[in-house]
Amino acid sequence: MQLPAVIVALALSVLLSGCAGMLKAQQQKEVEQAPPLPTLHQYMGQLAAALGEHSRPLKPGATVAVTSFYLADQLGNAVASNQGSGLSTQVQESLISYVTQMGLEVVEFRLQRTLTLSDRADNLLNRDIALLRERHKFDLALTGTISESHDHYTINARLITMLDSRTASAATISVPKAVLWGNEKAQMRDGKLHRGQY
Repeated sequence: MQLPAVIVALALSVLLSGCAGMLKAQQQKEVEQAPPLPTLHQYMGQLAAALGEHSRPLKPGATVAVTSFYLADQLGNAVASNQGSGLSTQVQESLISYVTQMGLEVVEFRLQRTLTLSDRADNLLNRDIALLRERHKFDLALTGTISESHDHYTINARLITMLDSRTASAATISVPKAVLWGNEKAQMRDGKLHRGQY
């Protein structure tokens, strides 16, 4: 009488483990088939398009300077530094590309007077005011802030007129952290160990 109960229990155990294996295989297949997330550069394209779509009319030939994006709660103190080169820098550089492609005349205010050469690189851009070619005047500034939450960054951008400090356009986009860091279970970021969801 006990032998059939053991056989039934074994059969149920085998059946349940088979179902669990099939479920895990199905979940893995869904992960593999999920479309890849857009890149940060593509997200910045969406942000630039939103800025252009909701902008007040700008004067023909208006010039714009694209500045660094700071952490919203630390304005002037810390740019958002991630992945070595910095999230702030990536946002700024992508927006420079997109705003130029949209037809605005971007002023490269980081241009220095002469070309600098080293063993491994050559450079015309610099952030040292003493080395810059000239003080530039521009009609608009594209600037903004970055706010960090548990699983995403919120990037707020504003196109501001320099003459009267009014906002000509504003747009916001949320960028999942997975775009920057991937889906690894544990990663080193800025010298700290971060664990993902298990």
